[in-house]
Amino acid sequence: MRARKVLGGLLVAAGLGLCAAAALHYWRGAVAQREGLAELERARLRPIATATPLEETPTPVENPSVVESAVPTPTPEPAYPYGQALARLRIPSAQIDVVVFGGADQAILEKGPGHVPGTALPGAEGPPNNCVITGHRDSHFRHLGWLKPGHKIDLETPETETTYRIVRREIVKPDAVSVLAPTEKPQLTLITCYPFNYIGPAPDRLVLIAEPISPARARHSS
Repeated sequence: MRARKVLGGLLVAAGLGLCAAAALHYWRGAVAQREGLAELERARLRPIATATPLEETPTPVENPSVVESAVPTPTPEPAYPYGQALARLRIPSAQIDVVVFGGADQAILEKGPGHVPGTALPGAEGPPNNCVITGHRDSHFRHLGWLKPGHKIDLETPETETTYRIVRREIVKPDAVSVLAPTEKPQLTLITCYPFNYIGPAPDRLVLIAEPISPARARHSS
């Protein structure tokens, strides 16, 4: 009898521990979303820096022939905005209104949906064109399964607003890297695990592919 009570107590403690861990997980996500919204708003209101023309001053050259044959120094690529709030994703049909962060590892996905590095940044124009965003099926993307072709998606950055329409819905295996590939035309790809009611790591992925209804519109600071 005593052993049974001890076992029962351990099970209750384990259950409470799991509940506490889940509560902490969702609390961290809520805090990150609130901070992400504030970060996006600050970026939206930040004045655009304009370069001030500098008066050209001739530089003395000791050996003109060397200068003429010199190779210009390449401009370094900007660093990837890992962990930063990149955009706000609004999908009324799925009751989704979340901040998207740079990166797609577990630390980022606890905060909210993550942008997959190497794909087009939200609001960017030109190659690779395919902007890929992924999220957890049990938190920020829990209602993604409600969506079908025809539903609309709004993606807002501090500089632009773009409305997309879903054109395709697919169920693929986790190793289907083709969904991350560059595309000829602008495209938004949303990914989450599937099925939604699966216990443990889900075996498949739900992929929603959307195309812009019109070109990105510039946002105006209030």
